Amino acid sequence: MTSSMINSSSYFHLQAIPSPLRGTMIDEKDFYSFISTKEGLADNSIKNCIKTLRHINKWFFDKDLNKENTEAFFLFLKYDKKLKPNTLNAYLFVFRHLVSYCKDRGLPYDFLEGFKAFKKTKPDIIILTLNEIEAILETELAYGKFYGKDCSFLDFRDKTLIRFLAFTGCRFSEARDLKIKHLDLSAGRAIFVETKTNENRSVFFAEDLASSLKKLTEGRDPEDLVFTNSLGRRVYESDFSAQLKKRAIQAGITKRVYPHLFRHSFATQLLMSGVDVAVVSKILGHKDVRTTVDNYLHLADETLKEATFMHPLIRKNVDPSLTLKSVKKSFESFHFETDKRFRYSFNQDEKGIKIELLLNQRS
Repeated sequence: MTSSMINSSSYFHLQAIPSPLRGTMIDEKDFYSFISTKEGLADNSIKNCIKTLRHINKWFFDKDLNKENTEAFFLFLKYDKKLKPNTLNAYLFVFRHLVSYCKDRGLPYDFLEGFKAFKKTKPDIIILTLNEIEAILETELAYGKFYGKDCSFLDFRDKTLIRFLAFTGCRFSEARDLKIKHLDLSAGRAIFVETKTNENRSVFFAEDLASSLKKLTEGRDPEDLVFTNSLGRRVYESDFSAQLKKRAIQAGITKRVYPHLFRHSFATQLLMSGVDVAVVSKILGHKDVRTTVDNYLHLADETLKEATFMHPLIRKNVDPSLTLKSVKKSFESFHFETDKRFRYSFNQDEKGIKIELLLNQRS
């Protein structure tokens, strides 16, 4: 988004006495400039702020911006619009930036005094299974021409981007903004320098994804983005989401599939495979491990229970069948039966389980 895209005629019309902001116009263009430069928000956050601001503008058009009306506004959102706590917090986020804006511009800014964040709700996430991810990757979409340009390469680009999201757990914005110069294909590593937390982070990937990335970027300028559209420009999330929806339908998946779901699935699958939550938090690039705990740990409670029972001081007092179940689940998480590098057999009867795992000798 650029400042030229902002409608400068949109504003808060603040008029009634006794508001100290009576007659003040808070212009979208000016607010955009403030949150872009002085607040340093990311592009996507700026876009969402301006979108939310327009809803606020509409409600406050004939009202004063004061504590009483701000409280009335949130009551309207909560009980009339029936918005959930997470959405209410998104509005609160914009109001906090409005406070900073008013303070910077020499305007009264006490209209949010005493307001606290709404208690977050745990996300109702239905993750993708490994089979569903593989099914999406097996789909084929035909891309025609765009302004006479052959766009058939977009099928390969989409699949590579899907694999990158699914196999690294990165945010869509991180993949979208990734430059070729920040790929180290020999080490199987990508470095994100523009992240949500404003901290550099590395993610690692296996040889097969490195091979696809090499094919996608070979012969191109190191300053180029890894993933581009048909015009060689940045991929729009809305466009990619639309294509992803088509692939999900083609794969017979009825649940809602969207780019960030690959991150949710990646995190949950790591936790369910027994990876420590602190390690998962580091991989995801969360500043605080509590973010990982709040968002994902409840999705893997059974796994945590089983992991606790594996403690050597506890295991000897646990039902042996639960120990066998944990061992079986651990082996199943590796999917050795589909890995041609190994010869794998698993047998179970009333006495227990028998597992054989051998390296396949290359001919």
